[in-house]
Amino acid sequence: MTIIKITPLVGIDPIKLGMTELQVEEELKNSPFDNHEELFSRLEYDATNKLHYIEMSNPFDGFNLQLIYNGVDLFKTKAKDIIESISKQASYIQDDESQMGFNFIFQELGLAFWRPGVMTDDILNSKEFLTELSPENQEYEKRNFYFTTVSLFSPSYYDL
Repeated sequence: MTIIKITPLVGIDPIKLGMTELQVEEELKNSPFDNHEELFSRLEYDATNKLHYIEMSNPFDGFNLQLIYNGVDLFKTKAKDIIESISKQASYIQDDESQMGFNFIFQELGLAFWRPGVMTDDILNSKEFLTELSPENQEYEKRNFYFTTVSLFSPSYYDL
């Protein structure tokens, strides 16, 4: 089991905000994952070639890893529980995306979460879900209990 720690406003081990593209490439070469670009799905650099946005994609058990923040695995803990926990530390941007449950941006922490759909226990137990979706689609939709991506960004990222 590989444990990757996320530190707001600092980085997602081993990648740190403020690194140059060359430094990031060197760190990724030493990654325990052969296809690390599937995990680190988006890396953005500012005008001075300094990393200012990191996005990790949930492997949904494609890798044997935990992405840990404050002792919580951000890929294996239900989205509602993550938001409830982190909301005790900082507030997130209240917009249509967060109200619908898709996207949560904690600007003060430089931390964001996204998922393409929302799954709840009510939906999971609904007649429509149980009768209209194939078992394969039901399993796929259950992924929406969890976030698909976790992102870390520099304090000025959304000011651009």
